[in-house]
Amino acid sequence: MKLNTKIKSIDLITLKDKLYINREGTFPINYGNNSIDDNEQINFHSEIELIEGRLCFSIAVNFKYQRKCGRCLIISNNDDKSSSSVTLNVNEENDYEINYEDEYYDLSPFISEIIIEKMDINYICEQKCKGLCSVCGINLNKFSCNHEEKNSKESPFSSLSQLDL
Repeated sequence: MKLNTKIKSIDLITLKDKLYINREGTFPINYGNNSIDDNEQINFHSEIELIEGRLCFSIAVNFKYQRKCGRCLIISNNDDKSSSSVTLNVNEENDYEINYEDEYYDLSPFISEIIIEKMDINYICEQKCKGLCSVCGINLNKFSCNHEEKNSKESPFSSLSQLDL
């Protein structure tokens, strides 16, 4: 089931005490070489408080995601968690484009930002990763190629190698 990230506006504006939310569901994300699958469950826990016209959100997210090495394309699975606190002034515009006139507040911008901050857009599995062969595509970390190196003079960009940079 898709993660329900919406909260009734009336519940927030009329808060007397803290509002506690614990929800679980799917929340697909694709960011660089990272992804959260359509079937992967994430959990989020939130405390929300209204203090002098400001909504104070404290959100914690537990999630699993896959990341693909940018060199060898090996996929690894990761369990992670992260949290963040955000304060929004109810009487002013905000960066999250929350419209206080709407019937519901959507916490998905906060949740996706928390998750994406933990993901590495240029993930490399290890510093010594050799990547894939540019000729045959074999993973050079596991196997070696026996074909000849391509003659660099055949390339239309070979003249660039003569530049003194």
